[in-house]
Amino acid sequence: MKFNSHLILLVAAFFYTSNLLAGKQSTELDYASLEKDYYNLVDNQTYKPFAKKEKQIAKTSVEDLINNKVKRKEREMALYMAKHNIAYARLIAEEQWLQSQIEQEEETAHNLEVDISKTEAEIARHDAELARLMLIAQQEEAKRAYDRANEAEKLAEQSQKEADLAKQQTEAAKRYAEAQAEEADLAKQEAELALEELESLKRKLNSIASKQTDKGLVMTLGDFVFDSGKSSIKQQAIDNFSKVVEFINTHPDKKVRIEGHTDSSGSAKLNLRLSQERAEAVKALLIKNGIEAKQLEAVGMGEDFPVAENTTEDGKAKNRRVEIIILQ
Repeated sequence: MKFNSHLILLVAAFFYTSNLLAGKQSTELDYASLEKDYYNLVDNQTYKPFAKKEKQIAKTSVEDLINNKVKRKEREMALYMAKHNIAYARLIAEEQWLQSQIEQEEETAHNLEVDISKTEAEIARHDAELARLMLIAQQEEAKRAYDRANEAEKLAEQSQKEADLAKQQTEAAKRYAEAQAEEADLAKQEAELALEELESLKRKLNSIASKQTDKGLVMTLGDFVFDSGKSSIKQQAIDNFSKVVEFINTHPDKKVRIEGHTDSSGSAKLNLRLSQERAEAVKALLIKNGIEAKQLEAVGMGEDFPVAENTTEDGKAKNRRVEIIILQ
């Protein structure tokens, strides 16, 4: 009987050791693949100067796994996050490289608008892919949280107190997942609205035309270039003001009068001040873009010179304008 007991213990120890070695070999294969993936990223000469912060995060997560700094029960999650960090760093490096390419092209080839548009589209694709990966990570984390909550609920059947606690954790995990999903949807909607607003503003600025009047050659900016009720010019308009600058540069020897106009809403005093401030804002932006200050004059006209009836919203919108006049 004693001999049989020793034999059983030896067999059990053999199988236990074999399982450990098999698990260790599998883990080593995962770590080797992970380390190879990381060095493929950092040794890529094209992307070497980029995404340094993200590469450092990926490096830390890989080294923590390889150097056994992660608890055994957390290794699966740590392995997943390390792979995710490498993929994220690669995307950021690619995006930053693409951005650097755009900057180089803008310096040396301002006529290559089609190529720049393609590069910007590629960045947008990478941004979308990055957002998709982040959303997938959030969804998978939410699923793991949900699974953990279900497991806790099963174990909690041992006592009523543990069951109540597990239920609270489950509800919290579900609320978190729903909140994350709502935030992701909101962020997507806000990004789409911002892009739509930018494209609309670009189209409006590009469609602006000048016309000959008794006062001179006039280009009219609608109030879409300003924040509502304010004199500050929208950043998107500032970034796309080249057509206005080109309009003035075609007449370098002419004086330019910048007239601000408002509708009749509110007091005449406030409208006069707003029209003056908007005219001054346009003048300042033109000076910043290389137009000589002595060539420019900014005047607020208030509500006294409407071009349409102030009885409709459409008429009011037409009256809220800044006219850039090349004086005869």
